Amino acid sequence: MKPNEYIRLEPSHCHNCLRCVRACPTNAMTYLKNQPTIVEEECILCGRCYSVCPHDAKAVITDLDRVKEWLNQHQQVIISTAPSFVAVWPQFESLAKILEGRGFSEVRETAEGAKLVTKAFKNLIDEGKMENIITTCCPAVNSLIEKQYGELTPFMAPVVSPMIAHGRLIKKEHPEAKVVFLSPCIAKFREIRDERFAGAIDACIGMDELLQWISGSLKETEKADWKDFEGSIARLYPTPGGILNCIEHDNRNYKYVDVEGIDRIEKVLDAMKEGTLKGYFFEMSACIGSCIGGPLLSHFKHNEWLGQSVIRENVDMNAKISGGELPLDLSAEWKPEDIWRPRHTEEEIQAQMVAMGKTAPEKIHDCGACGYETCRLKAIAVLDGKADPRICLPEALERAESLSNVVIENTPNGIIVFDKNLNVREMNPSARKMLDLDMVNPTGMPILSVLPDDALERLVRMCGRKTEYIRVYYENYKKLLDHAIVNVENQELYVVILMDRTDESNREEKLRIMRERTIDVTSAVIDEQMRTVQEIASLLGETTAKSKVALTNLKRAMDEDDNG
Repeated sequence: MKPNEYIRLEPSHCHNCLRCVRACPTNAMTYLKNQPTIVEEECILCGRCYSVCPHDAKAVITDLDRVKEWLNQHQQVIISTAPSFVAVWPQFESLAKILEGRGFSEVRETAEGAKLVTKAFKNLIDEGKMENIITTCCPAVNSLIEKQYGELTPFMAPVVSPMIAHGRLIKKEHPEAKVVFLSPCIAKFREIRDERFAGAIDACIGMDELLQWISGSLKETEKADWKDFEGSIARLYPTPGGILNCIEHDNRNYKYVDVEGIDRIEKVLDAMKEGTLKGYFFEMSACIGSCIGGPLLSHFKHNEWLGQSVIRENVDMNAKISGGELPLDLSAEWKPEDIWRPRHTEEEIQAQMVAMGKTAPEKIHDCGACGYETCRLKAIAVLDGKADPRICLPEALERAESLSNVVIENTPNGIIVFDKNLNVREMNPSARKMLDLDMVNPTGMPILSVLPDDALERLVRMCGRKTEYIRVYYENYKKLLDHAIVNVENQELYVVILMDRTDESNREEKLRIMRERTIDVTSAVIDEQMRTVQEIASLLGETTAKSKVALTNLKRAMDEDDNG
């Protein structure tokens, strides 16, 4: 798989929560070997994976360093600012002053390009030659159609986006200038690199990174002071239905519909494939809330409704844009992309379903937790090499619950669950046997009736996050039990684990008695041996003395013979 050059994954930050997999509308986000990966060929750069990630495990391509280098070289750099910026900073004129202070030659509104695109759309509407017209301002939607709905490309308006239109307009006026686009959208980075639009825009800056760059310079002003220009109603483009609001509707050739969000767009495209929709002008935006809800604005606590109201305050809602001659070429050609996708037989799919444990209707959950809407689609993704067959939340829960039940039902330790009032909630078979409650239902019984020890009750009530331990001998059970007490705080439950030490204690007592008896016997034997040794020593001493006397007399006699 070719790595995605526009969205970089940060494995060290990833918590394997699979939110990005579930959010991806085209299943371009895969999860294999405990790591998400983006299939470049299938990604439309809608930015959902980036928006929903709570762990900053996604990073977006940046041209900011290149732009700063141009500014440091004092080149002529003009920035085209998308109106969606008002969602986080409504004072456009103060923003323009700050950017000019950073070295930009001009700060202009992309709405100038949107005005030209609106004229082109109006010309298509007036001609009425297309069966349906789909706006082509959103590059994520354009990619979706070209990659997955290639047969519908004839319905795409043969018109460039406002960004490309504005870039061409600026280049016509300033051929030597570097043109930079300020974007709320990740897909714009790929659009400016598209060979079909080469030369219009030189670099792209995300609104999030621009805010970080100039955040220390932003200051509140009393009023959002925006200069007016002809066709300024095109500032509505980043708002829901903004394109439709710029055009005077005559309803002669087309019905006008605004569609937001990839899921809803796919339903419209499916209906169009079936031929049930004809004579429609569709404004399509990949993001809910249109461009003001763009992914590069998603990590800010911005107010998109404030942004919409600011835009509406600075346009003349009645100054609709009509068709007419265009000052430059805004034409675009759309065509299906030839993306190879493997095909699988029904036998292969069913075999994979069985391998995943989907062997009966009750095993097919279609919960979507793995990132795929149905278990069948998950099986196909596994065959495509895009998904891990082991990841299935319901199956994992069932396995965990089954394993837990096996352990609890068969462990030799007793387990009792008490509620916050210290009444029995649950008791496993080992605990019932241990406490002679085999024939009794203990549910609801107070703690002192099953474990009659005041010290234990006090310890259970005082138990905090730390596991507490206590050993108690119960005279009524004739048992010595060790207790491990666990407080389940979020559920107001107490779990007491009982370990029977009675036999162990009895064995230790027998060993103690045996040791004492052995010591007594050993001491007696040693004392007897000591007495014997002493008697032998006494006899040996007398014998030795007599021998010494005899030897002395013998020596004296021999000496006398020698001298005589």
